[in-house]
Amino acid sequence: MKIRDYYHQHRILISFILLSICLSLLYINRYQSYHRYDRIRFESAGSTLYANLYYPSKSLTFQEKQPLVIYAHGIGNQRDFDIRIPIELTKRGFFVASIDYQGHGESEGTIVNIKEDDNIPALAQDCSVLLDYLENMDFYKQRVNTKQIGLVGHSLGGMVVLMNQALDDRFKATVCWAPLVNFDPIELGITTDKTFIDYIPVNLLNRNNTDNLLIIHHQYDEFLDFETHALKAQELTGCKVVKIKGTLLGGNHQLFSDEVLIETINWFESNFFNSKTINGPVHISFALNYFLLILSAIVLFLTVLNLMIALHSLFAFKTDESKKNKKSSKIDYSNPEIRREIFKILFYFIGFISIWAVFSAIFGLEGLIGAAALIVAIYFVVRSITYYRTPKDERTSIKKKITSGFEVQALTYAFLSTGILLGAYMVFSVSYPFFFVFPSNITYLVLANVALPIYLALEIFYRKVIYPRLSFISSRKLKTKIITLLAILNQILLIFATSNWSFIPAVFATYIIFLVVTIKNSIIYEKTQTFSAVLVSSIIIIQIFFGAAISTAIGINSALDIIFEIGL
Repeated sequence: MKIRDYYHQHRILISFILLSICLSLLYINRYQSYHRYDRIRFESAGSTLYANLYYPSKSLTFQEKQPLVIYAHGIGNQRDFDIRIPIELTKRGFFVASIDYQGHGESEGTIVNIKEDDNIPALAQDCSVLLDYLENMDFYKQRVNTKQIGLVGHSLGGMVVLMNQALDDRFKATVCWAPLVNFDPIELGITTDKTFIDYIPVNLLNRNNTDNLLIIHHQYDEFLDFETHALKAQELTGCKVVKIKGTLLGGNHQLFSDEVLIETINWFESNFFNSKTINGPVHISFALNYFLLILSAIVLFLTVLNLMIALHSLFAFKTDESKKNKKSSKIDYSNPEIRREIFKILFYFIGFISIWAVFSAIFGLEGLIGAAALIVAIYFVVRSITYYRTPKDERTSIKKKITSGFEVQALTYAFLSTGILLGAYMVFSVSYPFFFVFPSNITYLVLANVALPIYLALEIFYRKVIYPRLSFISSRKLKTKIITLLAILNQILLIFATSNWSFIPAVFATYIIFLVVTIKNSIIYEKTQTFSAVLVSSIIIIQIFFGAAISTAIGINSALDIIFEIGL
């Protein structure tokens, strides 16, 4: 066996050991809160919705049955991404059902759907319909105290729970984090259906239909004004308002704060148990959970990369000549030609980022697709001009160029590598659960191709524009490292360039997916030197991740209009 093979095996072994340690710590920590969860599928207003039901590890010593709280996440989020409520409330002995309401996560529909049989907005009943479903389950009949049913909602989810609690007296206590309360959907062009406006919290809430409501809101919320929303709800209902002060990690609107969770727990336990102390002291640990999740995800990804690197030995790819001649890997930076190539790389990189930034600033999220289309068009125009300026006897036919790029070994390697990544992701995200996405129907698989220009632009930039400029570097591995660093820098700059949208978890996660795919494809390209292999790999990822994300993109479009029109 070659020394290099021993080296790869050693790296894989270390990766699996580290992964085992990280996952063990993660699951031990999770078990302190809940020991299992169920994936719930139900129908609401003609749309298929999903929820996660978390079973607490802890039972209550002072009463036989346990409370149940339904959690509605914020805009652009999904039920298993913001895990603060599932972690902290199950740790206190609560059952928690985290819902993907209309137009979010795996769920179908849009936020302006109206239920036809009663002419009530679907959002105003999603939590109630979920509760109807849960009431028929054995755990509910045997273990849930029906007088201790609560709601928690954040941002747009805050609006959702305000509507549901006003229409359904089964909900005995409600907590809203920075809720959307006061706006006119018709004036903002969100919907032309006048029935929707009657159910907006500012028009629905009153002292008769709202009991035991707590609103937690930052005094300097950068998206939802404290007075316009929190104090307006207090004026209408007489509810308690907790004002959060100080700058918070992730932005004031996200309310990532132990204080927020402590106030939430105390509110439910005061209303359900008539005591803030009977259930023991409150210890907040969601930050540790996120840390272990992120650490485990990183180690899992590195393990996948090591498996990909080892997998290539099964194929007869052309070897990296720089490994045979160590001296040739030295770079003479005093060489004018090398300096010129480095300058070109910087110039192209700045131009690449500038196009994305300008288009996103002018056109918003849709601008990302426009920028990608422009980059692809520029590349093909330049390539066409270069091709037709080349003497005919020196040209390679277009047909030959295309057919030569499709090598069976390279494509097989790309498929297997992508399969390893997706398999690892699916097992990890389903078993924990955390950020599980999968297309819910064929329509979304087709619509996912709208993201193809973005991936194509990224792959063209890294493989066809930057990689050839690195010809002064003989080592493929070093080229891969440089591409990876550029990709990381690119994503950081894009996040800042689109900061108005990056706060939305779905958007931020999309940038992470772009980065993960770029790094994975860099390994594939390093081993195969075949553009078609990375392109096929990207298309597979598009079908999976964007097939799932497109439903959220469609469903939250109206909500984004609300956020940016009312000065969020």
